[in-house]
Amino acid sequence: MEEKMLILKMLQEGKITAEEAHKLLESIDTNTSSFESDARKYEKRFEEKMQGLHQKASKVAEKLGNSLNNGAEKFGSNSEKFGDDFAKRMESFGNDIADSAVKFSDKLVNYLGNFIDMGNDKYQYNKNYMYPLSDNTELSIETSNFAVIVSPTTESDLMINLYINSSTPNLVLDEFLRVDQVNNKFSFKTQFPSRTWGKIEVLVPKHLSSLNIVTTNGKCELSDITADYFMPSTSNGRISLLNCQSKSVKASTSNGKIIVSGTSSEIADFTTSNGKIEIEDCKFDKLDAKTSNGAILLDGIYKVNSKEGNYNLRTSNGKITISLNNSDTCGYMIDATTSVGNISVDLPQLNYFIDKKSFSMQSVAQVKSSNFDSIEDKIFINTHTSNSSIVIDAAR
Repeated sequence: MEEKMLILKMLQEGKITAEEAHKLLESIDTNTSSFESDARKYEKRFEEKMQGLHQKASKVAEKLGNSLNNGAEKFGSNSEKFGDDFAKRMESFGNDIADSAVKFSDKLVNYLGNFIDMGNDKYQYNKNYMYPLSDNTELSIETSNFAVIVSPTTESDLMINLYINSSTPNLVLDEFLRVDQVNNKFSFKTQFPSRTWGKIEVLVPKHLSSLNIVTTNGKCELSDITADYFMPSTSNGRISLLNCQSKSVKASTSNGKIIVSGTSSEIADFTTSNGKIEIEDCKFDKLDAKTSNGAILLDGIYKVNSKEGNYNLRTSNGKITISLNNSDTCGYMIDATTSVGNISVDLPQLNYFIDKKSFSMQSVAQVKSSNFDSIEDKIFINTHTSNSSIVIDAAR
């Protein structure tokens, strides 16, 4: 909008002709729509390519797995050896797909960033805002092409700091902000012109009822924050939660990692694609972690309140590593399944039983601590991957 007003002003002052103004206005509209269109096309091609690779891996595994079964009697022990070799090769293939996905997602992020950054003239803006905030507020941040960083403050008011890069000169920031505050609900939204990007710092003084963050093409980081409900969401960027406390957290992204450390929540739901999920030294009663073409790491897990913890870990073309705490006060039962891959268990400090089976190219194992039936506190873990391995070992 600012660019169009500048062109019209130049026309009014006689600095350009009507024909030149018309061409400039057309150029702005074309560039804006071109960015949005090309970004969608690029991401769609990326998703289609990764979907095709996943389907190819599954078909190859199924076809060769059936061939192995049909020829088992004929080849005898050689068939079993070939099956092990084939599983290792398919696992390597799955890991290659996961690596390719990460590289593709990095290219996608760079592509979007470079497209936004295509202007020759760049302008930088910085402005700080302060708002009174009551305890147990529902806080919502909505933006696009901005990273959102949330951390605590010792001040009594909510502080929001904007750091902006733009190809638009003389950008009046307040014209592109919308702030709504009614009772215990506070909403902060930005609608900046195209080719505008940057960072939003949010400093929170009090306990929140909920924290909802929606952004795109930027990371989302929360550290040392307490809220009943966390809902961070982005795309083409990572999400990280460090030492946060909540009753429920639901974090989702695509083409980016999810990193969670020292965080406690009764219910946790983490979803991404083409990215890794890392969970370290956290407390959850219920956990769902889902990705594709990426690994899952669960290192050191505890319950919050419930006598039974239930965790579901699912990925494709990615390795799953579960590192358990050595505890006499909690029993573990793990149901692990992988298609075309290995399941390995190494728990030197924990007494356990293992029931391991193989069907076609699928490996299934149940790992159960020896005190599971006799102890009241229990943790159930259900984990599944394809074309990769599952490792169960002791927490570091």
